[in-house]
Amino acid sequence: MTEAFRHRTPLQVRFRDTDAFGHVNNAVFATYVELARVRYLTEVLEPRQRFERLPLILARLEIDFRSPIQLGDEVAVETRVDRVGRSSVAMSHRMSAGPDGSGERLAAEVASVIVVYDYETERPIPVPDDWRARIDAFENRS
Repeated sequence: MTEAFRHRTPLQVRFRDTDAFGHVNNAVFATYVELARVRYLTEVLEPRQRFERLPLILARLEIDFRSPIQLGDEVAVETRVDRVGRSSVAMSHRMSAGPDGSGERLAAEVASVIVVYDYETERPIPVPDDWRARIDAFENRS
C-alpha cells in the first residue's frame, strides 16, 4: 500500500467469481470495488454504526481493466477519497492481484462517485460536515 492509498481491503477470489474462461468475470470487479468502498465508508465515517444504512447512492463507476484475476489469486483493493463536493464524494481504487496476497499485478484502476442521498425525498443532500472532517483526518489532509 502506498501513501496515496490509505485504506486496503483484502479479498479472496471464489470459484463462483470466475467465468467460462477461468478468470474473474468483469462484472465481479465492480462487486470487489463495492465491498472496498463500503468498508472504507463504514470504517472512516461511521465506525460505531457499521451496520446502519449510510444515505448514499452510486452515481458513477469507471473501470480500466489492466490484467486478469485468476482463481487462487488474492486480491487487494486500495481506496482513497480524491474530492468531496457539495453532495458527492469522488473516490479512486487500485486493484491488485497475485498468489499469496503478493499484489504483483495491477488488475484494475477504478473511479467512483457516490452521492449523499435522501431516499424519502429522492434528492441529493449536502455531505455532512463531520464526514468531511473524518475523511480529511483519515486521508491526512488539512
